[in-house]
Amino acid sequence: MSHELYSLQLLSRAIMVMAEAVTPFIFGLLLVGLLTALVQGALQVEDGTLMMATRLAAALLTAVGAMTVIFRALAALAHGWIVNIPGMIDRVWS
Repeated sequence: MSHELYSLQLLSRAIMVMAEAVTPFIFGLLLVGLLTALVQGALQVEDGTLMMATRLAAALLTAVGAMTVIFRALAALAHGWIVNIPGMIDRVWS
């Protein structure tokens, strides 16, 4: 396997892990934004504070809840890299 292909595999895996780590956070905020918009539309509340406070609370709760997913994904990526260090050292990276 050429070093270009191996480098692309490492980069691809890193990007996939970051996408996997961020996904719960983004979906949590999306869900809260949608629910806030529905409540504001149903009650005809146009208070910006309600919307911002709800999103801030949801961001904090989602971040805390997603922390285990993020940690597991990054730990798996780091483990994969550490395990492959001997193979990376033997490669010519020119």
